[in-house]
Amino acid sequence: MQILPFVFLIVGGFFGGFFGAAVGSAGLVSLPILLLLGLSPHVAIGTTRPAAVVLEMISAIRYAKEGVLTPKLFKQGLLLGIAAAVGSTIGAILLAGVSDQMLRLLLAIIITTMVIFLFTKKKWGMTENLERQRHTVLLTIVTCLTGLYAGLFGFTFGTVITIVLVSFGFTLLRSAAMGRVIGLIASTASGIILAWHGYVHIPYSIALSIGFALGSWFGAKAATRGGNTYIKLLFIVVVLCSVAKLLFDYVQQI
Repeated sequence: MQILPFVFLIVGGFFGGFFGAAVGSAGLVSLPILLLLGLSPHVAIGTTRPAAVVLEMISAIRYAKEGVLTPKLFKQGLLLGIAAAVGSTIGAILLAGVSDQMLRLLLAIIITTMVIFLFTKKKWGMTENLERQRHTVLLTIVTCLTGLYAGLFGFTFGTVITIVLVSFGFTLLRSAAMGRVIGLIASTASGIILAWHGYVHIPYSIALSIGFALGSWFGAKAATRGGNTYIKLLFIVVVLCSVAKLLFDYVQQI
C-alpha cells in the first residue's frame, strides 16, 4: 500500500480542518486531493463525510472549552442539527441521481451567490441582532433546507450554515461555534446514507479524519482568539478560493 496518498490527506486535512473549524469548507482542500487520487466526485464527497463528523466534534469541543459554545448555544445547535439531519438525509439519497457535471455547476452557482452576498453586507456578522434570533420557526425551516444541500454536497456546508445563522442575528464567532454542532448531526446522518451506498473510501476517510481532528482543534482556538474580524477575513478568502476552484473544474469538464 502506498503511503504518500495518506500523507497528503493528513497534511491537507490539517489545513482544511484549521479554517473549516471557523468558516467551514474544509472540503476546499480535501476534495481536490481526493479527486486527484482518482476518486469520483460522488465517492470524494462521501469520503469526506465521516471525516467531517470528526472535524465538527473536535471543533465543538474546543469552542466549548474556550467558552464560546455556551450551553444555550449548544441546545440551539442540537435542535437545528436535527432539522439539518432531516434535510441532509434526503439530500444524501438524492445524490446518487445527480451527475458529476451538474454537481459542479450547482456548486459554482451557490458559491457565487455567497460572494455577492458578502460584498453587499459590510457589517455582516460583526454584531448580534436579538430580534432576528427570535424567528426560530423560520430558522428551523431554512436550516432543514441547508441540510438538504449538505446531503447533496457537504462541501461548503459549514460556510452556508454560517451565512444562515448570521442572517438570523448571530455573530460570526457564535455562528461558527453553533454551526459545528449542527454540522456534526447533519454530517452523521448523511454519512450513514452515503456509506450505505458505498460512497465512502474508508482508508482515505480515516487519514483525512486525523488531519481534520488536528487542524480543527487549533483552528477553533485561532478563531476564538481572532474574533469576528478574523473569521470574516478568513471567510472571504475561503469563498473566493471556492469559486475559483469550482469554475476551473466546470470549465475543465466542458
